[in-house]
Amino acid sequence: MSLRLITGRAGVGKSQYMRREVADASKSNPLGSPIFFVVPDQMSFSTESALSTTQEVKGIIRTQVTTFKRLAWRVLQETGGISRQEISGFGYRMLIRRLLEEHKEEFSLFKQAANKRGFTDQMEMLLKEFTRYCLDCDTLHSLEESLKQVDAPRTLQDKAHDLSVLLRALEERLGTAYIDSEGYYALLSKQIHQSELIAEADIYVDGFVTMTTREYEILGELMKHAKRVTIALPLNNEIEDLMDDQSLFHGAAKTAERLKEMAHEGSVAIEPSVHLNENKRFMNSEIQHLEENLHTYPAPAIDNHEHVHVIEADSRRAEVHAVARHIRCLVRDEQMRYQDIAVLYRQPEVYDELLETTFAQYDIPVFINRKKAMLHHPLVELSRSVFESILNDYQYESMFRAIKTDLIFPLQANKQIWRERADRLENFVISQGIYGDRWTDEKRWLVKKYRGLEFHTKAQTDEERALQEDITAVRDCMLAPLQTFAHKIKNSETGKEVAQALFEFVEELYIFDKIQILKDDENEHGHLLLATEHDQAWSQWVDVLDQFVLMFGDEKLTPKECFRLLEEGFDTLEFSRIPPSLDQVTVATVDLSRLSNIRAAFVIGVNDGVFPKRIDQEGLLSDTEREWFMQIGFELAPTSKMRLMDETYMAYRAVTTASDKLFISYAVADEEGKALLPSTYIKRLQKLMPNIEVELAVIDPAVLKESAKHYIQHPRPTMQFLATKIKQARTEGQLEEEWLAVASYYENDPYWQSVFKRVMRPLSNPVKAQRLNPDTTNALYGDSFTSSVSRVEKYYSCPFAHFATYGLQLEERSEYRLEAPAIGDLFHAALKWIADETKRLGISWAQLSTTQAWELARQAVEEISPHFVHQILMSSKRYYYIQRKLVQILQRTMTTLRDHASVSSFVPIAIEAGFGPGEELPTLEIPLKNGNAMKLRGRIDRVDAAVIDDKQFIRIVDYKSSAKGLDLNDVYFGISLQMLTYLDVAATNSAIWLGEEADPAGVLYVHVHNPMLKLAKELSDMDIEEEVFKKYKMRGLLIDDAAVLNEMDTEIVGASKVIPARINKDGSISKTSKVVSPQDMANLRSFVRTKHQQAGDGMLAGDTRVFPYRMKGKTACDYCNYRSVCQFDPTDPEQDYRKLAVSTPEEITQRINEEVTPNVDTD
Repeated sequence: MSLRLITGRAGVGKSQYMRREVADASKSNPLGSPIFFVVPDQMSFSTESALSTTQEVKGIIRTQVTTFKRLAWRVLQETGGISRQEISGFGYRMLIRRLLEEHKEEFSLFKQAANKRGFTDQMEMLLKEFTRYCLDCDTLHSLEESLKQVDAPRTLQDKAHDLSVLLRALEERLGTAYIDSEGYYALLSKQIHQSELIAEADIYVDGFVTMTTREYEILGELMKHAKRVTIALPLNNEIEDLMDDQSLFHGAAKTAERLKEMAHEGSVAIEPSVHLNENKRFMNSEIQHLEENLHTYPAPAIDNHEHVHVIEADSRRAEVHAVARHIRCLVRDEQMRYQDIAVLYRQPEVYDELLETTFAQYDIPVFINRKKAMLHHPLVELSRSVFESILNDYQYESMFRAIKTDLIFPLQANKQIWRERADRLENFVISQGIYGDRWTDEKRWLVKKYRGLEFHTKAQTDEERALQEDITAVRDCMLAPLQTFAHKIKNSETGKEVAQALFEFVEELYIFDKIQILKDDENEHGHLLLATEHDQAWSQWVDVLDQFVLMFGDEKLTPKECFRLLEEGFDTLEFSRIPPSLDQVTVATVDLSRLSNIRAAFVIGVNDGVFPKRIDQEGLLSDTEREWFMQIGFELAPTSKMRLMDETYMAYRAVTTASDKLFISYAVADEEGKALLPSTYIKRLQKLMPNIEVELAVIDPAVLKESAKHYIQHPRPTMQFLATKIKQARTEGQLEEEWLAVASYYENDPYWQSVFKRVMRPLSNPVKAQRLNPDTTNALYGDSFTSSVSRVEKYYSCPFAHFATYGLQLEERSEYRLEAPAIGDLFHAALKWIADETKRLGISWAQLSTTQAWELARQAVEEISPHFVHQILMSSKRYYYIQRKLVQILQRTMTTLRDHASVSSFVPIAIEAGFGPGEELPTLEIPLKNGNAMKLRGRIDRVDAAVIDDKQFIRIVDYKSSAKGLDLNDVYFGISLQMLTYLDVAATNSAIWLGEEADPAGVLYVHVHNPMLKLAKELSDMDIEEEVFKKYKMRGLLIDDAAVLNEMDTEIVGASKVIPARINKDGSISKTSKVVSPQDMANLRSFVRTKHQQAGDGMLAGDTRVFPYRMKGKTACDYCNYRSVCQFDPTDPEQDYRKLAVSTPEEITQRINEEVTPNVDTD
């Protein structure tokens, strides 16, 4: 029974000394008494490998490399206690969740937080900490009393009480039949004295700097009963390190002191410490200088620096690319193997994905030493989402999370075909707002495209009928197993019955067989690591159910309670990753890494707040509360202040990992472009090595002024660098020699040749939409085709957008929501219904009372709602509220339209007047080149007429749900042709309504809204109505005939409150009025027809140019659905907007008059 310490700084060979001693003992007596080599989890594989592959010993029999847990299993197998059923990590988490729910009412402080997501995780960490530091229920109860005596803060007393309640419940539930993972340590410390195996054994302990109370307890027992305990600790001078609490090795010195005190107390002999001084690791003076002086003040400087490198990157992506380039150089030029290289970091959540994707580009094999969450494996996702679907009324999100796992599809089904079928089902569900009972309501499953209220019909096309059959078949296939599962869990009473129902659900779907198919697919594609994950997922999923049944099988639980507990279990599942090959770069966190035989180390992300780490999270117990615990004699894990002291050791360990080369890197900006500061260790390094150069790493070498030759490391990433270099050379000068050589390599390499051509194509042939050939145009549009005004406007906005919409007929996925165009559609239909109803009742709008107007508005919306966007206004309380708001808007508008009618001689002669095939008015046919024609169709909201001086006049009124006026600039450039086209059609066909030709009086827009008033003072009801009335003033363009204007507003005095006109006192029309002469109006009609003709000719000529307009601050791209398709880049000098110059109305009118031949017959 003795204790021996092996001490020394990093790199002096402490581990090697112990391994050699063990190897010598194994060689001299292979079958001698047992030797246990105890290491942390992260070191077990490397230590076992090093011991069994040394030159002197080709294998180990008497030596066992073990962790404390594996040592516990070994001892308990001998002494008894191993037969207890183990509660695994996810079982322990589920148990805590259940206990939190059961004892919620007993808690003083945790009552509100007990059900919060993430609280179970925090509680689990704290309870495990209690176990590691030997705090059981009785100890915690006495601590609770001690806290009362020393008058600790009330919140701390309440916390101690709640934790005591929970710990008591946990110990009662575990009892003597079960054991959690931490429980083995307590059993081990109690059973060591009975073990004959330990009595004969030599114990070696390596890889620990500080220890928990439980580990000290185990080591104390080992010292008392084993032959000898040898422990390696990083120390420089044991006494000095212990006295100086700022010392780098202060934590290790405290550990050594405590071990010796325990040895004294147990009457264990203490052998002289073996202190090693000679460097065995570092192959150069620079890294050894860093090891000796990183925390020495003042800093002694040296001139050498070629083996230590600092990299400053403009982003984290550039940083990782720089690391990959250096690794390629080390392997190629310095004959290192990938297994000789390690990457160390502190932020796995930031760097893991970058490292995986970037190293793959450089063909660098990499093993990231971390566990990956199993939460998104198809099996776990399916289990969670089917529960969620049933408990949350079959909502879209959870249903399609289940469907998209592919595990509900039939076994051996063609996945591609079924995914497309599921996509079609998803599109339908999203467009119809399917959830709950709607999944089985056949009325909801009528496939009929909604084209607006004016085209409402129940007739289906053959295509729609076939689609309906397909999606209902897929729905039934998906829904049937879920409904069976739902029926079973709703009739379940105990946890076991719910678990059984879930297992049967999985069994009936042949999930195990489907997972095996997934595994075989991964193996076929060479993804060996991913293939192992499927087996792990199945076995751990079964383990979660087993643990659930073990603890809650006989309890009465609701399906919701079962789901919460199982979800806690699923949350903790992780894939354990074993290195799939021997030669690969190891990526590990600085805190957990236990690496050996590393020649080159890359310490990345060395930024302020990372090295040293900013410790913000304190957990359920704050630092102050932990200090109260220590004050009354209870030791817990170190406070954040104490952990901050350990940060210096973390940095020391990082820079002393490698033997040959050290690379330290940091980024100056994050993914969002926010500035990042370098760590203070960078300045420290520059003081220790004043001549060290900082390498600048950028994502695009084109920005570098000096040579970028070192960026050429691998064909894949170099391709993008070359592309930017060639693009830069075209504008700034010649391409450098090295990049010409790279281009030549790509051009001559059989593999990269085709890739290079494709990448270079946009540079040699800029992205331009090709003109369609006549055959294609004819197939898409036909010789003579039916069009609409909005289609022509789309063509003038951007020819490519027109081609995508009307040629390719691309559409965005429709969603079950109320869009602005649909609201406009509702207003139009409601006003049409009101017009028809007033006509039936024989009442003019001017005669309506306010009550009648409001009632008609309400009735109109109620009549239309069942046919409007798949009954969306009747689908939920929210939409009922929106419906009420829309009624209010309509009521307010109707009141105003009545008031407008009461002061106008113009009366409606047509509402929703359609023109085109099968409509009231004939088609407006536009002759095109080559004898072709474009037939325009449309629907005019309202046509008003009046007789003035024995002449008929008509005007067009259009309802808009947004404020809009008629800008002649928009008309001139073809962006707004609707109103003048409608006026042309109405004037041309006026004889159909009036029996004689009518002259055009103008076009007007009515803004359908419920105006908000900003009042500076309080107004009477009459004044408020007056202000509201002003907000409804119509906009548009009228003819400059005072008689006509007076008939439009019979009460006009000065500025009209109804139309955009002003009459001067002398009866003349003010210049501020929006008016043109009758001749100008005629010219406008001719001009608009010409614009239609030009657009039709352009369409049939196959014009698909990506050529959007820009006018003032407005562009065609602002609300375009095809921005992701057309690849238009306004920053590219070769691509630019079609800039439209804005002119005054007078200038535009003059220009139009010049372009139109006088006296054109517009009929």
